[in-house]
Amino acid sequence: MFTTRITLLEKVRQGNNPGWDEFAQIYKPLIFLRGRDRGLDNHELDDLAQQVFLNLYEKESVQKYENDRGRFRDYLRTIIDRRAFDLLRKRKTIKPEDHEELSPSEDSEMTQRWETEWKNHLYHQALEIIRPEVSTKTLEAFELSLEHKLCPEAIAKQLDISVDSVYVAKHRVLKRLAPIIRQLEKNS
Repeated sequence: MFTTRITLLEKVRQGNNPGWDEFAQIYKPLIFLRGRDRGLDNHELDDLAQQVFLNLYEKESVQKYENDRGRFRDYLRTIIDRRAFDLLRKRKTIKPEDHEELSPSEDSEMTQRWETEWKNHLYHQALEIIRPEVSTKTLEAFELSLEHKLCPEAIAKQLDISVDSVYVAKHRVLKRLAPIIRQLEKNS
């Protein structure tokens, strides 16, 4: 069918280097998002990603993660938060505003940003899964419509297809994406 995050975790658990590379590529943007939310600067974000991946690798956290104990995204978020707090504590001078960032509390805006980014992450994973199954023009029409928000007439003109073809392309891709996103969501 398709490679899910669970099979990716299995690759990582087996010490598969390409699996680790794929894992890092997929999750690094989420780590950066969370680090920014916790007040880290750009230099610290690279350190954060490195620390999270080391934590997952050295402490065998990925191997210890069990799906029945909770969602992977929550597990990953906890690890990211802990490493971010470690980096904040290491700052030579802690400013008064940093004390709030050291608190594990979380506002609803931060939670919403994490959930939105996670959904975006799943959408892009699903899109990559169906990419080989869909014609280039169909995918272009879909992306121009959904991601670039172009009107169907402009898309049709740009791709030299009918307006009806734009609607059909969008419908077909959405129909194919929906079950994959549901499966990815179920596994996360």
